[in-house]
Amino acid sequence: MPAQNDPRRGPRGGSEYFYRRSLRAREMLPAIGAGVAIGLLAFYVARIVIQRTPLAPELVAQRRKLRRQQKTGG
Repeated sequence: MPAQNDPRRGPRGGSEYFYRRSLRAREMLPAIGAGVAIGLLAFYVARIVIQRTPLAPELVAQRRKLRRQQKTGG
């Protein structure tokens, strides 16, 4: 089988035409549902990350204290 000159061209030479049509609300429901589900998942993960408790709170307090001292120059 010889190689084609342009691999994007199909056996018909790319003569098919496509157009965008408007979708009805019923046809958009799966996409809307997926978007809502992904948004809720992202919100849940962000909430868990924000709410997590440090394993060693005293180390976190020391780091904050050092940062404050470095900012004030003391």
